[in-house]
This record gives sequence, C-alpha cells and structure tokens, in this order.
Amino acid sequence: MACYQFAAFTFNPETGQLCHQTSAGQTEVHLRHKVSQLLAYLLTRPDQVISKDTLLDALWDHSEYRENSLTQSIRELRKALGDSAQNPRFIRTYPQRGYQWICPVTEPTQQAELSSARDETASVKQLRHVSKPVLLSGLLTVLALVTVLWLMQSPSSLSSQNPRQHAAQRSSGLVVLPMINDTGKAEFDWVQLGLADMLSVQLTQSGLQPVIPPALAKAWLLDAELSWPALPAQIRTLLKQRGLEAALFASIRLHNKQQVLTFQVIYADGRTQQGSMSYPQLASAMHSVSHQLNRLLSPGDIQPEPKKAPAIAVQTLAQGRSLLQTQGALAARKYFEAAHILEPERLWTQIQLAGTEVLLGQWPQATHRLRSLPDALIRKEPALYAAQRYWLAELSYRRGDSETSALVDEAVQAADQSNDPQIRIMAYQLRAQLAWNEMDWATHDKLTQQLIAFLGKGQALRQDADQQFYLGRPASVGLERSPGNDLAANQVRLFKALNFYRQLHDQPRQAATLLAIAQNDQIDPPIRESSLSDAIAMYRELDQPYELALALIYQGFYLMQSHQGRAAEIYFSEAKTLAEELGAQRLLLDSEFYLAFATMDQGLDLKWLGKHEQQPHQLARAEKAFSELLKKDVSPLLQANIALFRGWIATDQQRLSLAMTHLDHAEQVAQTLNLPLTQSYIRYSKMQIHLERGDYAAVIALGSVTPITRLEAIYTARAHFELGHPNRAMATLAKFQADFPEQWLPEDTQRQQHYQQALQGRSVVLSADPKPHLVYCESGWL
Repeated sequence: MACYQFAAFTFNPETGQLCHQTSAGQTEVHLRHKVSQLLAYLLTRPDQVISKDTLLDALWDHSEYRENSLTQSIRELRKALGDSAQNPRFIRTYPQRGYQWICPVTEPTQQAELSSARDETASVKQLRHVSKPVLLSGLLTVLALVTVLWLMQSPSSLSSQNPRQHAAQRSSGLVVLPMINDTGKAEFDWVQLGLADMLSVQLTQSGLQPVIPPALAKAWLLDAELSWPALPAQIRTLLKQRGLEAALFASIRLHNKQQVLTFQVIYADGRTQQGSMSYPQLASAMHSVSHQLNRLLSPGDIQPEPKKAPAIAVQTLAQGRSLLQTQGALAARKYFEAAHILEPERLWTQIQLAGTEVLLGQWPQATHRLRSLPDALIRKEPALYAAQRYWLAELSYRRGDSETSALVDEAVQAADQSNDPQIRIMAYQLRAQLAWNEMDWATHDKLTQQLIAFLGKGQALRQDADQQFYLGRPASVGLERSPGNDLAANQVRLFKALNFYRQLHDQPRQAATLLAIAQNDQIDPPIRESSLSDAIAMYRELDQPYELALALIYQGFYLMQSHQGRAAEIYFSEAKTLAEELGAQRLLLDSEFYLAFATMDQGLDLKWLGKHEQQPHQLARAEKAFSELLKKDVSPLLQANIALFRGWIATDQQRLSLAMTHLDHAEQVAQTLNLPLTQSYIRYSKMQIHLERGDYAAVIALGSVTPITRLEAIYTARAHFELGHPNRAMATLAKFQADFPEQWLPEDTQRQQHYQQALQGRSVVLSADPKPHLVYCESGWL
C-alpha cells in the first residue's frame, strides 16, 4: 500500500497505521481514528499554515466541543510523534492562525525506489550463501545477512569485478557515515564520530577526494529528517542529492579479543561492496584500514601500506575529536595533549591543540604552536596547511588585528586548494562574517550561497541555521542591518538548527544557536530571554571566553532596550574584563562603547525618573567616556554612532549648537559609509532640535526625504501641524503607516485623531512627542 515517510516514521493513510523505525526494529504507534485522519490531512499539505476553521470543516461535524477535540487531537498527535510545541519538529503552532506541518515528507509516489532497494537486499542475501554470514546487530530491519570478506587475507576477494573495471568506477566522492558501536559497551561510543573522523582524515590524506567527514554526514541525515541508522535506499537518495557516488557504512563489534570493523560501501548507482577487518586495536591500525579500503575503492592506484601509528596515541586523538564535536574544546583538550605527548611529531595533533587553545582563550600558546609548524611539511598536505591558515586568520579576527582581512583571504584560498569540506566551510564562514562586519551585504550573501553549494542540494535550511550565529553576532554593534536579513524566516531555521544540535549532543553549536535566537527580534521576548540566559550559562561551562563576552554584551544591550542601563553596566563590565584578558582589541572597543552607552542611557533616563540632581553627573561621565574612546583606533561606524550619541547628550543639556555640530559630523561619516538607518537617526535628531527652536520649515525640509523611521514621520507631521496644515500632518502619518505598519503604535493613531479634530476646527492639546533617545530600540537598532 502507498505510504508516507517522514523522519523515522511511516504512515499508511488507508489503514491509519503509523510505524516507528528504530535501531531495534519497527514498532507500531497506535492512533485514534480522528488523529490518523488529522495526520493524513496535514501530510497532504506540507508547509501550509492551515487554519483551525479549515481543519474543523474538513474533519469534524459541527458540534459544541469540536474545537476542544481538535486541540486534543493535535496534542495526541504530538505525543505519538515525540514532538514538542515549544521546539517542534513536525507540527508548528501559529497562534490565532493555525498549524503547519514542517517535517520533510516522502510522498507515496516516491516509494518505488525504497521498495526496489529492499528487493535488492533480499537478492544479495540469496546469492551469498557460500560465504560466512555476519549479523549487524542494531540494523536487523535495515540490512540482510552479509558476507565476511577478510581484507587482510585476500584483498582480491573483495569484488567480482577486475581492477580495470574498478579503476573506471573510481569514487567521485565518499561520505564516511558515523560508525555504529555494536560492542554493547558504552566506553566505545567514541568510535561513532571519533574513529569515523580518523578514517575520513586517513582517506583524505591517501588521495581519495573528496571525503565527507562523519559529523557533516550526520548533519545531512538530520537535515533530511532521517533516523540513524538509515535504509540503504535512503542513503542512495542522499548521495544523489549531493552529487556524490558512495557512502561508507560501518559498525564495530568485539570477537575473540579482536575489534572487528564490518562495513558496506553503498553506491548511488545501486552497487554494494561489503567486508570486514579485525585488529586488536582498530585505532592504531587506522592507517592499514584506510589502505585496505583504498585498495577496494581504487585498486588501480595501490600505494605502499603506511607506517602504523602508536595505538594509544591514535585512539586518544580520535576520542578528543569526538569530544570536540559534543562537549567542546575544554573536554577535548586533555586528549589532544595526551596524543601530542605520545606522538609529538604528528602535525594534525598540534593543529587540533591549537584550535582548542583559540577557543579557550589561550591565544599566545595557540599563536606559538601554529607559527612553529614546519612550513615545508605542512605545505605538502593541502588540508593541513589550510587548517593552519584558518586558525591563524581566526586568531587575528578575534584579536581585531589590522592584518585580519589578508589572513582570511589566505585561509579561503588554501581551503579552496585543499578541497577539504570542513575547513572550506570554516574559512568561508569567517570571510562571510568579515563581510557582514564591513556591511558588505552583497559579498556576505554571495559567500553564504557558496557555503550552501558546498553542502549540496537541499541543505540551504541547515546551512542557514548554522550561519545564524555569524549573522546575528554583529547585530549588537551599530544601527545598520542587512536589508536581506529575513528574521522571520530565520526564526524557523534557528529552532530547526537547535533541534539538530541537541540530537547531535553538540553543546558549542547549541550555545551559538541559543545566542542567535536571543538576537532575533521576531521571536517572543520570553523565549529570547531564556535562550540568552542558557547561552551565557553554556559558554561559562564550555570555558569559551570570547563567545561568553559576545553573549554578555548582548545581555547588557537587551536590558537597555527597557532602559535598564544600571543592570546592563554589570554585563558590559564583565565583557570588558574578558576582552582585556584576551587581548581582543575590537571586542574591547565594543565593550567600552557599550559601557559609555549605558552611562548615557542612565543620564538621559534620570530626567524622566525625576532624579534631576544625578543627571548631570551621569551625562558628564558618558561624554568623557565617548571622548576618550575617540582617541583610540575605533572604526568609522563606531565614530558615527559616538557622534550621534554626543549629539543626544548636548541636546538634553540644551547646548543645541554643539549638538548640531556633533550631528553634522555623524552625518558626514554616515554618508561616506552609506548607512541609511544611521542617517535617519541623525535626521530625526536634527528635526527635534529644529522643533525646539520653532524652525518648522527646517523640519519639513529634512522630512522631504522619504522617512524610514517612526520619529521622522512624527516630527514632520508635527511641523506641518504647527504651520497650520493638519491635513498634511494626517497625510504624512497615513503614508508612513501604509509603508511601515510594523512600526505603527496605538499612540500614533491617537495623534492622527487629534490632527483630524484640528482639521474640523476643534481645539486640541497634543501630547509631547517622543524624544530620540527614548525610542532607539524601536527603529532597527537590533
């Protein structure tokens, strides 16, 4: 019968049968008839937001309790799927709108390939009755009995095809899937990513290109909503989508004091090669394992078997890599240090150590280690050289060095030449971040599209989610934002990414995504606040001071949105201390800027709290802090922001000529840098000064530029009113409401009504217009 397939589930709409595929087998999940009808309806309309009324009309007769029945059915369906309303994988709720099915669905018409693959597996089992069978436990529903082909004893027995045929079919790309711990012992869990990662590195070094590492492969599977282990047909579909030829699917078991690697090479064209190898310690034999697999995949290019590495050193390095992808640099570092002691000449271990030192804030040690690598040796291996260039560029970026751009370009060039997908992605992410900081939106978007292309078709959402930390991080610095940054769309991607990282147990990426969620102002404030709190706690636990400082700065800024400058100062001060300890100059300047900003915010706010006696002191402190900051090597963008803020301070002090001088300077810089939002801030700040002077014609002249912020429209309308033209005031506000409905507030409607009353000849008393510094959070500061 025709079935829908999504994630680890199969659903037959004709019978209402829902089955869940796990490593232990397939189990049926009971659904009430109405719940199965609801599931069938949603599956036929994926990605559509379906209103409650539509669902009720389609599935329920008219009755008094049918809406409660719908709510209950949604709740039951979520429970059956293991879904969560807060972090949905299957059904997303849109308050007052309806529900949306968000998980990718394989429709019934696409099932032929899956059936064909199952038939093929059964045929393989019948043909291989002469060889010794091996049972891959945990995959009983996925794989049939396969033949054990002993590579070490008879490499030529691995295939019935001759070497010439193999050479013609040389792999154009191999995906190394996570290995399955089939030992029954938890202490071997590290093999899933650690040993698999070691194998992917060895295969890359042996010249097999490209090799996709297990962490990236697992992310692909998660993005496709495939449970692990996946069906061979599903793996083939994934290969075809990515334009790759083969995937290595392996498990580790114990037998007669030997560690046995049993594997399948699954080809996109339907072929399968199988075998197994046994060693006392697979980690120490990884060179030999790689060599034997190369003989299988490319028998025409036989290389001498490499020298074996010390068993403990290799296993320790593999365990460190596995921990790096789950528990972070702090947990992984001790393993890399141990591996370095056991095998000090191994350059990849030193690269891994340097990477953890960068993340842990041990920058002098990382710099020395990276610079000490023998140039002649690392250049012989493109991936090793690219990794060194990347970490040097990352260090320079975090420090805020003047040579950062050149180093990042070197890293990108080296990554391109290495063809190593992970290093390439890291280098391009760094270059995209640099473009974002420089507000070069076109270059940033182009680099992001290249990143998505590296990951293959169908990966845009996953890669977009991975990028959200980099996209959101500079949101806490300056007024400008990319015009193409769709925060509403990113909201879906962020929660999807967070779900993936939780399944991967990837704590560093969870923290990064939580911070990005906090920085997305389209998400409900309670979710943002809890995400930000969790991100800070995770970065403290991970002991990553640079990322912690970024999160602290945003926590402080978040508080300032409600004018809690005193509370914000605590977080900015901690961020400044971390920046000083790290020697992160750009981060230090940012934290000093925000400390001055918080002081200014308190001074301006004290007036409205009735604490006039404290206000001059705070404003003087802020003015001094901004003046001292300008003596340092601050960016032109920061110069524009500081000049704007000094204009606000002078305006509040009734030093209007000085305020206009500061604002003129800010405008010159903003025009040079092409900062449209900053220019609008400067424009309405000048408008306020002209209003106080009674120069309404000057206000209208400034308002002749199409307003993009609320205050520009409000001030222009007020000037028209004061000149006796309430009709023009009404028209100004009406046009702004039509152009920017998201900025419109209820008090603006009241203001419009007052103008209407004035037009009718009635006497009106207008409320005071909002001051520039009181609304900076509304008009795009984030």
